[in-house]
Amino acid sequence: MKRTLFVFLALVTVLSLALSGCGAPAAAPAAPADSAAAAPAAKTAQRYVMVVPISGHPFWTDIKKGAQDAADQLGVKFEFTGPVEYDSAAQAAQVEQLIATKPDGIILGSYDPSMTATINKVMAAGIPVVTFDSDASDSNRLTYTGPSHYNIGWEYGKYMTKLLNGKGKVALLTVLAQTNLMQRVQGIKDYFAQNAPGIEVVAVEDNKGDDQITADTTKTIIQAHPDLNGLIVCNATGSGVATALKELGKAGQIKVVTSDVSDPILKGIMDGAIDATSYVNIYLEGYYSLKFLYDYKNGNTMGVPGAAVGVNRLPVNVDPGLFFITKDNASTFVTKK
Repeated sequence: MKRTLFVFLALVTVLSLALSGCGAPAAAPAAPADSAAAAPAAKTAQRYVMVVPISGHPFWTDIKKGAQDAADQLGVKFEFTGPVEYDSAAQAAQVEQLIATKPDGIILGSYDPSMTATINKVMAAGIPVVTFDSDASDSNRLTYTGPSHYNIGWEYGKYMTKLLNGKGKVALLTVLAQTNLMQRVQGIKDYFAQNAPGIEVVAVEDNKGDDQITADTTKTIIQAHPDLNGLIVCNATGSGVATALKELGKAGQIKVVTSDVSDPILKGIMDGAIDATSYVNIYLEGYYSLKFLYDYKNGNTMGVPGAAVGVNRLPVNVDPGLFFITKDNASTFVTKK
């Protein structure tokens, strides 16, 4: 059964306005005509920290920008941290070390089931936590700002089905240890099973979140399945597929759907090696995650009926939306140097 994928962007905007009363738009705000109105609030001692499991990856650029923009508008401090290479245990350790520094809130990308215990420990210490991009729904976190990864996988399956006219052999590249990505894999498989039985998933391989491993694994998959028709990359390593296909002389011969946006992925689209990449509006993930924490910390949502007896003063889930970037619009998203 097809899932409902999106919460309309307008709803997100209304939620934010109702919570903070600050009148901020849903995207990077344009400067108003009145320069005095555009001046940020006076700096306070409040400090909000974002912790991710692999800080060295460019995936976080737009998320950080969203959070920093919100912090600048609110006049608070924003910090970004996390292990350089993917390491959920190191991420959890950093989060627990933050407790002693008493930040006003923690924004957490939760990509491993073990993060639930860490979140609960932080919440028990009186520090509010919101998750973004990947959730820990069984934890005591306040809000999740991000997509349903199962539904993203469903959309990948739907998109690939159209590219292949409902028939062919497809391989998936993912990180087997990453919960949200395996939810995408399940969504893909379920879409094919229910809507495109003529498409067979012939391989699900681990790229460990590394572009070079993705390139090498792509070559191995093609050698094992020379009649392969499609590749779906469930994380932000699609440029590795583009590299492999170009080196094998197969660019444009195998349909490719990737995840997220970076200049190398966009170049792969414009060169014809990648058909499309998905883009979750991750700027909004960072922007609203920080704003929600600020509103909670500063009592701006105490008017929520039932707040005094435990009703959550923030929306439980906010979906920032998903769309596909193709050759027709890829140049719009290239980083402007």
